[in-house]
Amino acid sequence: MDFWIRLKKEIKAKNTTQEWIAGHIGVPFGTFRKWMTRKTYPNLKEGVEIAKLLEVSAEYLVTGIEPETLNDKERRLIITYRKLNTVDQDNAILALNAWAGKSNI
Repeated sequence: MDFWIRLKKEIKAKNTTQEWIAGHIGVPFGTFRKWMTRKTYPNLKEGVEIAKLLEVSAEYLVTGIEPETLNDKERRLIITYRKLNTVDQDNAILALNAWAGKSNI
């Protein structure tokens, strides 16, 4: 499945229209229609805006692969890790690796 098929699928899944998306990203509908018929292509910024409107990642539209999403605990762990200085980050990684080695992971 390519970008265009995924885009059409997402437009349908979100129960929206090509006209609505074109209006919200600020391009004439004729331009959007040309994209959909593969006569021209959106630029990177427009592609990202389309993905945001459809609530999918640009990576998904381009590759068909969803990036891994983090749960709340994983996000909190990363936020806390980023607050540490470099030495403490290294120590945290060592500690987590040692702790993970003790479990059945």
